[in-house]
Parts: sequence; C-alpha cells; structure tokens
Amino acid sequence: MNASSDELLREEARLWAIRVGDPAFADWEGLTLWLEADPARNIAYEAALDELSAADALFDVPPAPVPDAAPAPAWQPAAVPVRRERRRWGAPALAAGVAVLAVGGGWLALDHGSMQEYATGPGQRRAIELADGSRIVLNGGTRLAINPANPRSVTMADGEALFQIRHDERRPFVVTTADGTRLIDVGTTFNVIGQGGALSVEVAEGAVVYRGTGAEMRLDAGEMLTRANAAAQPRKAAVDPKTVGSWRTGYLQFADTPLAELAADLSRNLGVPVTIDGRLASRRFSGTIMTDGGADAVMARVGPLVDVHLERRGDGWLMTPSDGARP
Repeated sequence: MNASSDELLREEARLWAIRVGDPAFADWEGLTLWLEADPARNIAYEAALDELSAADALFDVPPAPVPDAAPAPAWQPAAVPVRRERRRWGAPALAAGVAVLAVGGGWLALDHGSMQEYATGPGQRRAIELADGSRIVLNGGTRLAINPANPRSVTMADGEALFQIRHDERRPFVVTTADGTRLIDVGTTFNVIGQGGALSVEVAEGAVVYRGTGAEMRLDAGEMLTRANAAAQPRKAAVDPKTVGSWRTGYLQFADTPLAELAADLSRNLGVPVTIDGRLASRRFSGTIMTDGGADAVMARVGPLVDVHLERRGDGWLMTPSDGARP
C-alpha cells in the first residue's frame, strides 16, 4: 500500500469514526461491509477512534441536552453517552484472539474478571470472529461469555447462537449451558437455543457430543436434540441441515414446535415481546415464518398462518385462540 492509499484509508476511517459518533447513526451494515473488505481497515478505524477520543478530551464541555421528543435508537444501550465515549468496533481486551463484529446494531462486551461477556438485545444480532477461524453469530436476546485465555471455551447463559467451528482434535471447542450441560464440537456448524433449562441443538455439519445430566449422545449432521428442562430426558429427531440457523437469512423454521417456543423465537428476532394465552399452551406449529418487512408486517402474517388471534399489548403482542380454534 503506497502513501496516497494509506492517507485515503486513514481519511475513510476517520469519516466512519465521526459518523459512528453521531447518535443518529444507523448504517451498521455499511460499516460491517467496509471493515470486512480489508483487515487493515479495522486497524485504521481503531486509530481514528483513538484520535477522536484524544481530541474530545481536550474540550471538557458537557454534551448538549437531548430533547425529550428524540427517542434513543433501538441499538443504543441505555445511559451510554455517545459524544464523549466513541463506540468501538474492535475489543482490545480480546487481543488473545477474539474480535467482535456488529450485525444490525451496536455491540456490547463486558469484562467480568477472567471472562468476556457478550449480550444482544431483542432484535439485535452480532458476530464474534475467533482467531482460529471459528465464528459465533448471536441472535437477539442472547448472553454468552468467552474465556480470553481459552477462546474455545464458551459459556452460554441464554438465547440463541449459531456456532461455525474450526475443528481441532487437540483443543475441542466446548459450549457450556447455564445448567452445566456441555456441547463438544466434532468439526461442526450447529445452532443452540437455551432458555431456563430448555435446550435445542441442531447440527448442520460435522457432529456435536451432548453431555447433560444422566445422558450423553452424539448428534450428526441432520440431527437435532430437544429438552424441555434441565432434568428432562433429551429427545433426538431429524432436521434439514439447510434450515439450521436459517434465522440469519430471514426465515424461522418450526417442526411440531410449542407456541410458547415460537413466541420466544419471534421475540428474539423481531425485538418486541410476543407471548401466548395459557389456553394455547398445548398448541404446536410446523412451518416457515418469514421475518422480513418489520415486526408489524411479520405479525400480520403470523396470525392466519398459525391460526391465532393477535392482541396488541403495549409494544408487543399476545396470541389468543382465534374464532373456531381449539387450544
């Protein structure tokens, strides 16, 4: 890279850093594409953020008050200043081998002692790139933690994530859920949903070894495991490998799924609360729901497709039995 191209790269990075510092910034997809095109861009972007932060520090002027009528962007964590604290793309604390990319929103990485924690709000998605070439994509409402000293050890508190793992026989990649269940990769692409002890694991490539309370089994590509709670016996079933992690491309696939789980999936992907009436507790659904067009458009399709009536409750929806529907 010659001097003129170096200067052009620095200027592009500086412009991105300035734009990201604007509370109204929303072009996270554009920033993602720009950064992923060349590793040098992330370095230049970090340098630009450092320069702008240093410049901010020279002026101890409080930020202008924000009018009450201006709502905070959905991706901005509450109470996080956006003028003096520049939003970063990389995570310096993960120099041992983990970098963070934002997908559809800002990212959050919290250092809790020896673990690095990542969290997404409802409707947000994030990707974590590991130094060994492995990749973790977080769906909305997900929390997991990575040990920087051993990035191939992940603890998943709750939510949904797709793991695309570079297999290493000497250093197996292990996902530990909140109840202590261990999922060990065998050269794998797999999707995990965990919530309150309930668990779903779907394997698209390779295999996963499940080790839970009183049970151990291997899941190969095209197989899935479901468990109602931490004490329940896991059940194995078939799954189409092409549908694993389909939420990333705007499709939610369901196979004899309880409506409570369907509602939780919609909440994660749409960023709004979706709940069900107790009379629908035994109802199940099989089919595909497209999540394009925004929450209102999606829910307009869900009602007739799932055969439920939808009631607006605050900023979300409640599913109730439709006329003629039987719980």
